[in-house]
This record gives sequence, structure tokens and C-alpha cells, in this order.
Amino acid sequence: MKIMFVSDIHGNIDSLQRIEAIYKDEKVDKIIFLGDMYYERFETKDEIDEIIDKFQNKYIIRGNCDTEIDILTSKLSFLPFYYFEAFGKKVFASHGNIYNIDRFPDKEFDILIGGHTHIGKIIKKNNKYFLNPGSISYPRDSSEKSYMIIDEKGIYLKDLDKNIIDKTEW
Repeated sequence: MKIMFVSDIHGNIDSLQRIEAIYKDEKVDKIIFLGDMYYERFETKDEIDEIIDKFQNKYIIRGNCDTEIDILTSKLSFLPFYYFEAFGKKVFASHGNIYNIDRFPDKEFDILIGGHTHIGKIIKKNNKYFLNPGSISYPRDSSEKSYMIIDEKGIYLKDLDKNIIDKTEW
């Protein structure tokens, strides 16, 4: 099984189309969008929805920049968070503005993943993983446009050319 995490699209069609191609090429089984889909680019909202609608086995989490009107007018279904098990680990996925390395959710987890900061990271602390796939549109602090893959071997932070930026094995 291979799970892909994408965050902070912010209406960038070009980056999302690259993710669509990567998704197919990487042969992903599940994709989780970690929020901030449209912000500042409302004119691309319908196009974003059309592209995301093509993905199979997708979960979309609401980000802090996803407004009520975005949610109400989107044909996509938004979640406040997504909690699941994979690779023998409990995974808690959210946007990252509420739950993060400094503020844990009430649920037990082995992996806490969220976007929000636009900086890709893999941190292991006290036998827990704190992950951020970065942003596919507007990376910060000299980071690159990035996404994350988790599979049975480990965690991979990759740029949009599929180069590994950082990784850790289980």
C-alpha cells in the first residue's frame, strides 16, 4: 500500500496537475489532501474540484483558509481530520493549524501529519512521527514544492520532480 499526502494547494492549477501525474506514476492507493485548497484563487475553484474529483480513494481535510463559502459551494466532501491505521500505525491527519507537534489531538497516534506551515518535515520524537508534506504551491523558508509518500518501507518527502528531499525508514 502507498499513501500520498498533499497540502496547501491554494488554487494553483499547475502544481495540482503535476500532483495528478505523480499520483498516477507513483501508483498511489490512497491520497489525503490536508487543506487550503482554494484560498486567494477562488476563480480556479471549479477547476480544482474537477481535478480532485478524478482521484480515487481520496480524503479531503479542511484547512484554515478554506472558508464556509468554499465548503458550501464545493462538490467535494471536507473532513475536520482523518484518523486511520496503516502499516501497523495509528495516523492522525489534519491541516496542522490546530493539531501539531506542540498540540496533540485527544486520539492516540503514532503518526501526526499536517500541512499549514508550508515547510516539509519528518521529525521523530519519543517514538512518534510528526510529518509535514510542505506545500505544492507556496513553499516557505527556502523549502521546495513538495508532497509526502508513506509505504511499508517508510516515509518519503519528495519534490514535484519525485526527487527524495528527506526520508526515514520504519
